[in-house]
Amino acid sequence: MKLGRVVGTVVSTINAPAFDGRTLLLCDVLDPSGRPAGGYLIAVDSVGAGAGETVLILDEGNSARQVLAAPGAPIRTVVVGIVDSVTGQEMAAAPVTAATGPRPKTPRRRRGGGRRSDADHA
Repeated sequence: MKLGRVVGTVVSTINAPAFDGRTLLLCDVLDPSGRPAGGYLIAVDSVGAGAGETVLILDEGNSARQVLAAPGAPIRTVVVGIVDSVTGQEMAAAPVTAATGPRPKTPRRRRGGGRRSDADHA
């Protein structure tokens, strides 16, 4: 999950049916102290958040679709809460980490049960 601040809405006249009747929010990603961490997300609103509010963003694809009860929808990110406050000395002093920025690239696992060639073992 990430902290974000709603900075506006995104309007799309043509979209996938899963987005019909849903509000898309443009959110700046925040660090734990509430300062912009760089980057933004477009998230489906599930709580009625408005511009200027600090929100809790779930950026986990399958979990986001479960929250919205839309298993086959092309949805990755959803706003799941409006934040009243963030407390704790550790939180306020925490540096920006990779968790608040773009995800690092990780090697993909092979799919299928086929045998690997000798080149794969090198």
